Amino acid sequence: MDSLNAALLLWQNRWPRRRRYLVGVSGGVDSVVLLRSLFSNGYKNLVVCHLDHRLRGKASTADARWVSRLATALNLPCLTEKCDVSKEAATAGISSETAGRHARHRFFAQAAKQHRCPRIFLAHHADDQTETVLMNLCRGSAGLTGMSPETTLAVPGFRTPLTLLRPFLTLSKTAIRQASLENGWPFREDASNAIPDVVRNRLRLEVVPLLDTIFQRPVGPAIARAAVWTQSARTYLQQEAALWICQEKLRVSELVAMPPVLRDTVLTSWLRARGVPDISVAVLAQAAAMMNPATGPARWNLPGNHFLRRRTGWLFVEPAIQA
Repeated sequence: MDSLNAALLLWQNRWPRRRRYLVGVSGGVDSVVLLRSLFSNGYKNLVVCHLDHRLRGKASTADARWVSRLATALNLPCLTEKCDVSKEAATAGISSETAGRHARHRFFAQAAKQHRCPRIFLAHHADDQTETVLMNLCRGSAGLTGMSPETTLAVPGFRTPLTLLRPFLTLSKTAIRQASLENGWPFREDASNAIPDVVRNRLRLEVVPLLDTIFQRPVGPAIARAAVWTQSARTYLQQEAALWICQEKLRVSELVAMPPVLRDTVLTSWLRARGVPDISVAVLAQAAAMMNPATGPARWNLPGNHFLRRRTGWLFVEPAIQA
């Protein structure tokens, strides 16, 4: 329990107790311990938020009722909502994991609007961080990227972005379960977490234990340290890239002279600032190819109805002409 209190104390200057916060509570041990730890440490102006994903039938409905009763016992307001995540995933042609994440973000954004509070506490912990870093790495992210203790998230359709707060990000699942045991805090068990049917579950149940066995020690702390280093390097690169973001045109000769990692960061930030979505590795590779006037094209289609153009030694973005 001391480690949980220390994690909250670390952030109390940045996240004052007197302010209102939303708290995402699924009913599982992580979110229940988060809610009770916040409450025990003087965070009383909380709004409990629970989304029923309708993935486990009666068990999902029972989770929602249980969370509502917990909020009532703490004399806290509670928002609950249902979303057919499986149906949304099938309609959009995406995974249930992705559909569930989108649904949660919409739900949190609506709760933030209703309560005029964009700040939401989430119970992601160090084990979640390990899984996230491995997922991102295998999907081709730039470096060992993971979650940050504080993240700003823009949700489509909502004017005010969410601020996601993760005070438990350095704590292990074992420490969280121990706190629940020591304090007699009951919670709901989600049986689906023990089924290796989705990527995150397979990482948690199969891959991470195998890595622990191979290296004869827990690999999570080492992965977390690498993620912190990567985030620090990314922050430095973004600060350097900020010098070019406001420029409407980029001089090709200056881009060519940059180290590739800085050039990619500059191009990503610059394109994003001009409304270009989905800036992939392929987009950056094509932009790099355009810098060679002898072999590269002078114009290239970009996502979001834009063109990247090269003219007289400069790169610039222009919108596609609408018919």
